[in-house]
Amino acid sequence: MTNARENERCYYCGGQEFEERRVKYIYTREGKHLFVPDMPADVCLTCGMVYYHGPALLRVEERFRAIYQSGEEPDRYTTMPVMDYA
Repeated sequence: MTNARENERCYYCGGQEFEERRVKYIYTREGKHLFVPDMPADVCLTCGMVYYHGPALLRVEERFRAIYQSGEEPDRYTTMPVMDYA
């Protein structure tokens, strides 16, 4: 167990123990999506709240723009099922 957010508490539960993990993340903007299956984040070990790393978020935004605005190819494509919640 590490405390990657040294001297800080979880904003949700007040916990102080965090663990750095790789989590699934979907970036969405203007109806377009980018799936990041191994996004680095700190996870509160008390409640599970996820805190994404700022530099990682910036990198995802840059890659999103490169794909959707500059026409670069993503690393790969995948499909996801959709559920309409009515």
